[in-house]
Amino acid sequence: MCSAISTPQPHHIPGYTGHVAGYKYRLGDTYGSLTHKILLDPTTNHSTKMVLSDKMVADFEVTRPSREVIDIVEGRKKFRDAKFSHPMVPNYAGFVPMSRDKSGMASTIAAEEGVATFEQCQQKKRKAEEELARLVGLQSGKWEPGVEDSQLVKTEFNLPLLEVRPEASGILQQIVRPRAKRAGNGDSQSPYFMEVLNPKKFFIPGFAGHIPFVHSQCGQSFSLESNASLRDFTTNYRRRLSTEWAPVTVVRKDPPLLIRPSEIYHKHIGMLPNYGGHIPGSMYRSGNTFGNDTRDAKRWLRGDFSM
Repeated sequence: MCSAISTPQPHHIPGYTGHVAGYKYRLGDTYGSLTHKILLDPTTNHSTKMVLSDKMVADFEVTRPSREVIDIVEGRKKFRDAKFSHPMVPNYAGFVPMSRDKSGMASTIAAEEGVATFEQCQQKKRKAEEELARLVGLQSGKWEPGVEDSQLVKTEFNLPLLEVRPEASGILQQIVRPRAKRAGNGDSQSPYFMEVLNPKKFFIPGFAGHIPFVHSQCGQSFSLESNASLRDFTTNYRRRLSTEWAPVTVVRKDPPLLIRPSEIYHKHIGMLPNYGGHIPGSMYRSGNTFGNDTRDAKRWLRGDFSM
């Protein structure tokens, strides 16, 4: 009874979106029955290899992680106290090296393959370090050369290198190399900072950079305009350097060396910033920093209402 109801094999499952040769020319039957007839019809041109593979065949199954990966992960126990071992614990929340680029697989498989990749990189680094130590040992005479070592290219110098002049060991670090001069007339100073009366204080025609104070110059050649603008710039720069940009000296009495910690409002120093306590009269004063405003805070209680 079941064989009469069920669709015989082989057939495509309803919903299969792949190409079925000759399907659009067949009508009057269910999708499963039509694909069954098409797959067994010798007159239909289709591939000799069936799309539906037999999952019972051993060579179809893919086993991950592979035996090579498992051997690498288990082999780490010979050299160290390995935290990762086969099989890995699912949903491990710790760090697993080189597992972020593993996608499309279970977390345990990705973790084991990441650990195996990391271990292979470590083995390559250890091998390179051992090879370097062997070469240094051969050149310094600490190791006896073997058959393979005799084929290495011999160098003129052997390790460790001998100090020819010990008194000159620190001279190279103290030598200051003079800066190479630019080719040309030898004057490499920027026109911005040349002297006002310097005849070379101008820009060559075609200069596309910024020229300060050039908006006030007109009716002259480019060289004359740039020269007048640079002179105005240098004069203004030196004037502001001596007046506006000069360092400010604040004259203030030094606080006493002895400050009693029991006092809250000190007379010579202000309160620390972000102090949240009450300060007499602070809500009526403005325009000062917190430190200057809170210096001698009790002056408000004494009747001194100065800002």
